[in-house]
Amino acid sequence: MKSGAFFPNRPLPTLYAMSADDIPLYFDMDDLTEKQKADQFEQNQLMAMLQVSLLSISKPEDYVGMFEAFTESPWRDFLVRHHQLMSQVGVPMVPLEHTLYAPMDTFYETLAADLPPVELVTFLMMSRSNEVIHKDQGAIDQMLKLNSKFHFAENAPTFGIPVPDTIVATQPLANNELAELFFAKHENQIIVKMTGQPGARNVKTVNSVSEAAEFLKDYRDEDPVLVQQRLPLDQYVEWTIDLLLTDTSIEVDNVRRILVAEGLWIGNHIPAEMPLTTEQQATLINVGEYVRSHGIGTSVGENIGIDFFIGPDEEIVVTEINPRWTAGLFPSEALKRTNRDARDAVAYFELVHHDQYSDFLDFISELLPGESTRDYSIFPLGFSPFKLEIEGTPHVYCWLIIMGDFPAYRNDARDLLGAGSLPNGNLIPL
Repeated sequence: MKSGAFFPNRPLPTLYAMSADDIPLYFDMDDLTEKQKADQFEQNQLMAMLQVSLLSISKPEDYVGMFEAFTESPWRDFLVRHHQLMSQVGVPMVPLEHTLYAPMDTFYETLAADLPPVELVTFLMMSRSNEVIHKDQGAIDQMLKLNSKFHFAENAPTFGIPVPDTIVATQPLANNELAELFFAKHENQIIVKMTGQPGARNVKTVNSVSEAAEFLKDYRDEDPVLVQQRLPLDQYVEWTIDLLLTDTSIEVDNVRRILVAEGLWIGNHIPAEMPLTTEQQATLINVGEYVRSHGIGTSVGENIGIDFFIGPDEEIVVTEINPRWTAGLFPSEALKRTNRDARDAVAYFELVHHDQYSDFLDFISELLPGESTRDYSIFPLGFSPFKLEIEGTPHVYCWLIIMGDFPAYRNDARDLLGAGSLPNGNLIPL
């Protein structure tokens, strides 16, 4: 049995075992800061949605590990309903009989105690958290380097990869000559990054050293700080790409424009047509070569995510790499199976009042790909079995793919759900 962050839908029977692996890779889980504890739980809320989505982008002979909260009421009924809706679209599904449930806190240990008859175990990423299954310290050492924003910023330029101007600084930044000169050089247009979670949760745009210092109060004093030139968003557009990397080839799988609301990643705009020129693709393929030079790439095939900007002269500027599954890989894989009209799509996270969620699923049931008669269709990619309280009202966190006319979907959904609904959809700049 082989373990890794293998690309989706490999021919061999596979167990997909995915939990929040970033913080356990770098930090002692018995000695987390309060921010790290909150980040870890929030990331697992998102991971639950990814677990549901795996049911629709895998094979019927595969297995999917899921948090045991999905077995509780009302989440079990919602899971069955999601499975029915995804099946109704006509995609091959992992049967619910092939779902394996485990507590969030002992997710990998529980799965390791009774592994199903598979030849591959696919993780979100190789980490200390899932070492109980893969037992590969070398893979952990490899990930500590390649998944590090610091390692990439320091080593990518020597491989000919265009990156923003960057320094690694020690705290405190105040009265730190290196940091203060860097802020001045870039007219205080700076972004600071820390080791931790994906999705911009440990990234902050700042306009002064003092503003950076305020952000750093949630981190340990000994933690290094990545200080980077901030690209002007009126000239640069942020994108992400997934590469399928093997020991003999590198292929572009999908390209997505990053959608950010209030400083956090909430989804992707996925164009139907390839938005990159041949030259731009070559620049990004070279990033795949950089990753492969560090030992990633087997005959099975792994995923590599790359975050980058396209500038005013169509130039590529790479900000980081993710030698792992990216959150955008899931909807991109689903679109291969469902987007029959090859329309642009938006995949994003939404919040729906808990007591309206059944009605919302009924609404979706009339608008599935291949069945919708409106200018858009909806694929219910996932949901999280943890109520999220907003101003005292419980909400369901769900993951949707909207294919076609997003503003029309937004208007129709707001008509159904009422005032104050779609807090994330209202922020999507479309």
